[in-house]
Amino acid sequence: MKITRICLLVVNKNEEIEHLIELMRTWCSAMRYSFNRLVEGEKPSTVIKIIQQKFRLNKRYAEDAVLQAQAVITSQIELLPIHIEEVQAKIQKTVRKIEDYQTGKKKPKRVSLDICLAGLQARLDKLQEKESVLLKHR
Repeated sequence: MKITRICLLVVNKNEEIEHLIELMRTWCSAMRYSFNRLVEGEKPSTVIKIIQQKFRLNKRYAEDAVLQAQAVITSQIELLPIHIEEVQAKIQKTVRKIEDYQTGKKKPKRVSLDICLAGLQARLDKLQEKESVLLKHR
């Protein structure tokens, strides 16, 4: 069982602050490294050993970095369908706006019709590209 304590550190020396900053930098690097290795298909036990050697962290920090990376991967997998739905809804809304401006139902207030349609088309292209990337991940 692991016990985590949340504390407020009162640090008076710059040297102590530098050590804390270095520890956080190492932790974030270890987490990013473990995320990339897990995405590549490495086993968590192997990644823990590599992190211990590469970043000179103890076993608890290495395990926590891998667990944090696994949590991020799991949440991304769970949220992928939601992101796809949101992008598809934005695409439909942008297509409707383009149709409304082309048919004359709506008129742009601040810019000319050509500039408005060009901007909407650029948004549509960007959203379709994002949709294809998300579908590729699925």
